Amino acid sequence: MPRNSPLMLEIADGLSIMLGLPTIPSWKIQNRPKKPKMGTFGYNSQTQSLEYWDGKNWFAASMS
Repeated sequence: MPRNSPLMLEIADGLSIMLGLPTIPSWKIQNRPKKPKMGTFGYNSQTQSLEYWDGKNWFAASMS
Protein backbone atom coordinates (compact mmCIF):
# COMPACT_ATOMS: atom_id res chain seq x y z
CA MET A 1 0.00 0.00 0.00
CA PRO A 2 1.40 3.42 -0.91
CA ARG A 3 2.34 5.68 1.94
CA ASN A 4 -0.18 8.41 2.85
CA SER A 5 -3.13 6.59 1.30
CA PRO A 6 -6.46 5.88 2.99
CA LEU A 7 -7.34 2.43 4.31
CA MET A 8 -10.73 0.78 3.73
CA LEU A 9 -11.95 -1.11 6.79
CA GLU A 10 -14.61 -3.77 6.17
CA ILE A 11 -17.26 -3.70 8.91
CA ALA A 12 -19.84 -6.31 7.87
CA ASP A 13 -22.36 -7.15 5.16
CA GLY A 14 -20.57 -5.04 2.57
CA LEU A 15 -20.29 -2.01 4.83
CA SER A 16 -16.94 -0.33 5.10
CA ILE A 17 -15.44 2.91 6.26
CA MET A 18 -12.47 4.78 4.92
CA LEU A 19 -9.70 5.56 7.38
CA GLY A 20 -7.25 8.15 6.22
CA LEU A 21 -4.77 10.65 7.38
CA PRO A 22 -6.13 13.29 9.72
CA THR A 23 -6.42 16.75 8.29
CA ILE A 24 -7.02 20.10 9.86
CA PRO A 25 -8.81 23.03 8.24
CA SER A 26 -6.81 25.92 6.85
CA TRP A 27 -7.70 29.53 6.18
CA LYS A 28 -6.41 33.07 5.83
CA ILE A 29 -7.23 35.79 8.36
CA GLN A 30 -10.28 37.04 6.43
CA ASN A 31 -11.60 33.46 5.98
CA ARG A 32 -11.48 32.29 9.60
CA PRO A 33 -14.62 30.48 10.73
CA LYS A 34 -17.38 33.07 11.28
CA LYS A 35 -18.85 31.46 14.42
CA PRO A 36 -16.13 29.18 15.78
CA LYS A 37 -16.83 26.93 18.74
CA MET A 38 -14.44 26.95 21.68
CA GLY A 39 -11.55 24.63 20.86
CA THR A 40 -11.64 25.22 17.10
CA PHE A 41 -8.16 25.03 15.62
CA GLY A 42 -6.63 25.20 12.17
CA TYR A 43 -3.72 26.39 10.10
CA ASN A 44 -3.53 30.01 8.98
CA SER A 45 -1.68 29.93 5.65
CA GLN A 46 -1.33 33.71 5.67
CA THR A 47 0.52 33.89 8.99
CA GLN A 48 1.91 30.34 8.71
CA SER A 49 0.76 29.43 12.20
CA LEU A 50 -1.59 27.07 13.97
CA GLU A 51 -4.51 28.96 15.50
CA TYR A 52 -6.78 28.10 18.39
CA TRP A 53 -10.10 29.74 19.37
CA ASP A 54 -10.55 29.94 23.15
CA GLY A 55 -14.10 31.27 22.96
CA LYS A 56 -13.04 34.93 22.79
CA ASN A 57 -9.73 35.22 20.95
CA TRP A 58 -7.58 33.51 18.35
CA PHE A 59 -4.20 32.36 19.65
CA ALA A 60 -1.35 31.49 17.28
CA ALA A 61 1.61 29.14 17.50
CA SER A 62 4.31 29.85 14.95
CA MET A 63 5.36 26.93 12.73
CA SER A 64 8.89 28.24 12.12
